Amino acid sequence: MTTPYEQERLKNIELNKQLIAELGISKAKTSFSSAPTNTSSEQQAVKKPRKTYTAKPKKAPVVLTIRKSSRLRGEKPLAIEIDKENNIELLGEEVKDDPRLQDLMDEGRLLTAEEFFSKEVKSKAIIVDGHFKGWVNPEVMQRHGIEPSASEAWEKNGGGAYSFADPTGSGIKRKKGSISNAKNDALKMFKKNPNQYFYRHNEPGEEQWVHDWSEEEKNLFLKVSKDHGCGDKWGLFASYIPHRFGYQCSSFYRNEIIKNGLVFDPNFQFTPSGEPVYAGSHRSRR
Repeated sequence: MTTPYEQERLKNIELNKQLIAELGISKAKTSFSSAPTNTSSEQQAVKKPRKTYTAKPKKAPVVLTIRKSSRLRGEKPLAIEIDKENNIELLGEEVKDDPRLQDLMDEGRLLTAEEFFSKEVKSKAIIVDGHFKGWVNPEVMQRHGIEPSASEAWEKNGGGAYSFADPTGSGIKRKKGSISNAKNDALKMFKKNPNQYFYRHNEPGEEQWVHDWSEEEKNLFLKVSKDHGCGDKWGLFASYIPHRFGYQCSSFYRNEIIKNGLVFDPNFQFTPSGEPVYAGSHRSRR
């Protein structure tokens, strides 16, 4: 007895046969199987034409230029320092004649203040030559009996030869490798070298301020800059700014006054993003 499943299967087989017959698949299969095939000898006789190739000229090998540091080239390193604000500080007079310094400036695409700032800023800026031309604030001189000039102050308070190894002129030089105490050395120089003293200390008995500079202080800073110039001798400059010592004035100068174009100092140039870079010829470290 044929099951319903078997009946359905047979029915499908018949339908498939009819479909194959209508499409002529069986004839195509027969003609394909009866078609002659090439023998191996015939295959050898019928050869495809050879392709001809033209030799391409060899390319010259690519030589990669490896950039070497000054140390690997055997050169003495460039005597500069770059601080956290990306400002360059020269560590010696000889650096200004080193062509690598100019290369560094060119690569950084530094701009002068005149090139960087707008006409409006330029019209209001105080122009200086990078030097403070005054002496100690006259009021401070009178209060403490400080001599009227640097040479008199030095000679009348011990004299001696100044050097980095002997900043007090005492004749006792520091041993090589020993750690200097610049703040302590400066404390001894109140009347002998006021610039050295006021760079790290306030006037005796005066409170030191460490908070942000006020608008009044900024205006006083600009007035002193206009009257006496600025850019070096920050200790002497600071004697005109109550509660601030020279190092604070120097930092405020670079990070606020110069950066905002309030004073144009030829010793400073600017990156395209507006960061001031020290590019002067004199030693900036005191």
